[in-house]
Amino acid sequence: MSIRSSCDYEEEGRTLLATDKPGEALAVFEEGSRRFPGNDDLRMGVALATSRLGEHAKACHLLEELKLSQPNSPDVLQALTEAYLNRGMVDKAKAAADEAVNAPTADARTVSRFARAFYESRRRQEALPYYEKAATLAPDWGEAWFGLGACLWALKHGPAAEAALRRAVDLQPDDHQARQFWGCVLHDLGRREEARTALEAVPLDAPWQRAALERLVALGWWPNEPERAKAFEALWHGDRVGRA
Repeated sequence: MSIRSSCDYEEEGRTLLATDKPGEALAVFEEGSRRFPGNDDLRMGVALATSRLGEHAKACHLLEELKLSQPNSPDVLQALTEAYLNRGMVDKAKAAADEAVNAPTADARTVSRFARAFYESRRRQEALPYYEKAATLAPDWGEAWFGLGACLWALKHGPAAEAALRRAVDLQPDDHQARQFWGCVLHDLGRREEARTALEAVPLDAPWQRAALERLVALGWWPNEPERAKAFEALWHGDRVGRA
């Protein structure tokens, strides 16, 4: 048997997690932990794989233990936040998230990670303050405004959502996903000409979301040039269209 380092176990386990093989990943992380007891990276891998397998109570226990040796780790606190959310323990999730986002070293990207954790758990009201803080910490970072706009829209704050998404597009004009979301919001707010202008600006060779394409077609847009019309037809019926 070849000698393997702790890093080898961690890399293999994380690759298996990334390819949606949590059971195999858990076996790798557990073997690595037996060979390298006390290695926090491998213990973290065990917790992550356990959570992915749906054993959220066990994952919480593992992460709470890990937090004792890494009390200020954003990665541990994020995993713990997500594990608590999976168990419906919202107050505990918020407490773990607040530990991370209120740390002196927390930056907008760290805060945004916690915002997304709540957003993806459909806890949009709880996600909102984190998105707002991320935008405050990094007012020139388009992704923070994109997240804030999406969250506001989910909470039915239409005008505020549109303003945040407009800011995201202004900051990052090549973020075609943000532009599509903005165009959809403009359409649904009844601002049809602005929506058409926003959506027409998305290149046909960009990854498109079905919702954006549907609104563009509903606005009566179809390319006049034969080549562009052909490309749009392929896009409409093609595989590059996302459902999110």
